[in-house]
Amino acid sequence: MKLKYISKIVLTTGLISLLSACDLTELDINKDPNNPTVASARLLLPTAEIAVINAVTGINNNAMGFAGLLSSADNYDLNNQTYNGTWNGFYRSMSNVEAIIKASANSPKYLGVAQVLKAYAMGNFVDTFGDCPYTEAWKGNADEVITNPKFDKDSDIYEALIKLCDEAVVNLAKPSAEGLATSADFMYSGNLAKWTKFAKSVKIRLLLNSRKGRATGNADLNAAIAAGDFISASADDFTYNFSTASSPEGRHPWFQNAYLADNGFAYPAHQLMEEMIFNRDPRLDFYFYRQTSTILDPSNPTDRGTIPYGGTYLVLKPAFLAKWEATFGSAPTTADRAYIAGFFGRDRGDNTGVPQDGALRTAPGCYPAGGLYGGRNVTPRALTGGRGSGNGIWPLVTSNNMKYYQIEAILDAGGTGNARTIFEAAIREHIARVVALGLRVDAANAVAPTASATDAYVASQLKLYDAATSNAAKLNVVMKQMWYSSWGQGMEIWNAMRRTGFPSTINNPIIKPARQYALRLPYPSQEGSLNPNATAKLTEVVFDRDPVFWDKVKIKWEF
Repeated sequence: MKLKYISKIVLTTGLISLLSACDLTELDINKDPNNPTVASARLLLPTAEIAVINAVTGINNNAMGFAGLLSSADNYDLNNQTYNGTWNGFYRSMSNVEAIIKASANSPKYLGVAQVLKAYAMGNFVDTFGDCPYTEAWKGNADEVITNPKFDKDSDIYEALIKLCDEAVVNLAKPSAEGLATSADFMYSGNLAKWTKFAKSVKIRLLLNSRKGRATGNADLNAAIAAGDFISASADDFTYNFSTASSPEGRHPWFQNAYLADNGFAYPAHQLMEEMIFNRDPRLDFYFYRQTSTILDPSNPTDRGTIPYGGTYLVLKPAFLAKWEATFGSAPTTADRAYIAGFFGRDRGDNTGVPQDGALRTAPGCYPAGGLYGGRNVTPRALTGGRGSGNGIWPLVTSNNMKYYQIEAILDAGGTGNARTIFEAAIREHIARVVALGLRVDAANAVAPTASATDAYVASQLKLYDAATSNAAKLNVVMKQMWYSSWGQGMEIWNAMRRTGFPSTINNPIIKPARQYALRLPYPSQEGSLNPNATAKLTEVVFDRDPVFWDKVKIKWEF
């Protein structure tokens, strides 16, 4: 990439008929003791957890597009209408978390959980929009009603959220008669130790993102990492597990889009698939399901209209075929070409029309969508409803993420530790989790890579790391591996690219994009029309010019 670093609560009011001569005073028909205005924290918790998951994954595909992994918003043609639903949905759904905080004065465990959920989701929201309502948000039903909340500075919100994580840890440790109900907590089943690790991990995430925008950023980050007790094993991951249920629908959104809707899923990026092929990445066939082995014919008018823009269909690219021969020692065989034909995506920034190619384009595989394995042992065929299980995952905050945070702290923030050792552990851990999910969701077809294949891949990545002659160059290698590992985790890599400027080896869009790189999301026009405090944001803040407070890199295309 050629970059320039510059529970729904129902209140009922009964109609009271006076059938006697009694005088009733202080009758308030808007208060019914049988229908409390605040639901219990226990009842609200499942809805609050879902709200946070939806809030954090709401722009996942777009963030992957910004990072060059997926053809979603990768031409940056964004405007003030694009994210109305994202903004409104966040504040509406997060009211459930606020309700728990208000209802939990005597329930410190629930209060601690709600606080860390708020810190995680709100931090993610600030990462996407910057300044936004916080201190006066969710006050529409307060004693002193605020319907036009002020916008707090993004840096001030971050400071409040960092403190909120500390408060959450204190509350989770407080003795109380009421524990955290296992049945109410589908994320950690009432395990307070895991919630505490999650709170400390969220704090590290906030400190990592903001370290260049805070005077004591690096010191605070390194102190939090040194304190330990964050997520360090997959058993403690904050990961949402989907089910195989179809009624009500409980399958992974990617699975629903690709396997149940004539593959309405966005195109995977050619660069990602191509590099994983040539790197012999053990995760390749777990990431992608190939629907076809047929090579389209450019001389056929119908086929020609289906081939991606500029003839960039991998199996027809001379450069790709030449690299195949150089990498594997011979030209691709007929069987090789049939295999390559199934990797049908798009180059970054290809904004040309979408033909009827749903039965051809590469679909998400086992990881993280709970789809099908796409290895050579599988005969490709078009997806139809009913194939696959859909019981994938959303990897939210994982031990793998935490390892990359530690590496960045060591290489770029003066932290201590052996970055190379952690890097190797991060690669091996991610491969293991990808393979484990694949073997579970497509047991009939998935084939685990051999130990020697995994070892060879890890060795190749460590060789690149060792050859890098500076910490910055080493971090570039690490961030490229994080890029490969971010299939399904768009916010993490979008944040990393804005935070570090790496990886610097992502292809430019093949068509000059409508706008510059997305440094944040544009403010929604709907908020501007409803809240006068938002009006100026729509004109004064430009999404591809004005970064959030912690972004000191300010990525910019150079064409």
